[in-house]
Amino acid sequence: MLERLRLLLPPPVDPVEPGRPDGWAGIEARLGTGLPGDFKAFTELYGSGQVDEFLYLFNPFAAGQDGNLLFEKDRVLEAYAQTRARFPRRLPLPPFPEPGGVLPLGRTDNGDELFWVTEGDPDAWWVTLLESRTTMQEDHHLPVTGFLVQLATGELASQVIPAEVTNRPSHQFLPFA
Repeated sequence: MLERLRLLLPPPVDPVEPGRPDGWAGIEARLGTGLPGDFKAFTELYGSGQVDEFLYLFNPFAAGQDGNLLFEKDRVLEAYAQTRARFPRRLPLPPFPEPGGVLPLGRTDNGDELFWVTEGDPDAWWVTLLESRTTMQEDHHLPVTGFLVQLATGELASQVIPAEVTNRPSHQFLPFA
């Protein structure tokens, strides 16, 4: 999937805060879980940035707290747990580290949250979106790179990601400055 994504959404020549192969063990120890291999490869290749100036994935190698997976995890999960307590039917998935719980993955400029559903082996995790204003949860049974490939090809069917993003004729990854 990553090779297809590279063709559709070229990575930056000089990525900002790219992942380091020797840094993942420490990251995963701090998170208390392994992470999907495609996410690690994406982070090493793309670093920190945004897809279409709209969607970004949390990067555990980011220097600051904003957008850093290690810092965002607790903040996002606390808000998710509070919202889930108020709307349990709308948010049936528990927060991580409960079995099959959601683990924050990223965010959109509209405030929508992207999560992994941590069911089974990390390489089998899929993406779920939480729409910020209606607490609608939308499952995409794809790894993160598969989700991005569908976005880049215009094949992503989503009620959360706006049509002006999903229907663009081309997409780009812009590294953070």
